[in-house]
Amino acid sequence: MSSDQAADWLITKYPIESADWGEALLLIPHRTWKRSDQKRLAKYYFKKLPFSGPRGYESFAAIMSIKLLLGCVAEAIPTEASRVELLLYYLIPALTGAAKNDSDRQLIRNFVMGL
Repeated sequence: MSSDQAADWLITKYPIESADWGEALLLIPHRTWKRSDQKRLAKYYFKKLPFSGPRGYESFAAIMSIKLLLGCVAEAIPTEASRVELLLYYLIPALTGAAKNDSDRQLIRNFVMGL
C-alpha cells in the first residue's frame, strides 16, 4: 500500500467524527509517510487540537520534522487561551523529546514565544 493509499485508509477508517479516531494516532508512527501525506494527516487530525494527552503530538513528532510539525500546529492553534494552554502542556514535552539539534530547539522556543 502506498503512502497516499495508507493515508486515505486511515482517514476513512478513523474519521475525526468517530469515537475511535484516536486509534489512527497509534498507527501513524508505524510506517514511513511521504511528506505530503504527513502534512495531510496532520492537517486532518489537528482539527481536533488540542489533544487531551501527549499521544497525538508524539505520533506526529515521530514522523515529521520539528519545522513541519510546528507549521501544521500553527495552522490549527485554538483561539481560546485555555485551549492553547492545554495544547502547550502536552506539545512542548513531545517537541522537546523529538528535537534533534539546537536548530530544532530554537524553532520550538520561537514558536512558544510567538503565541
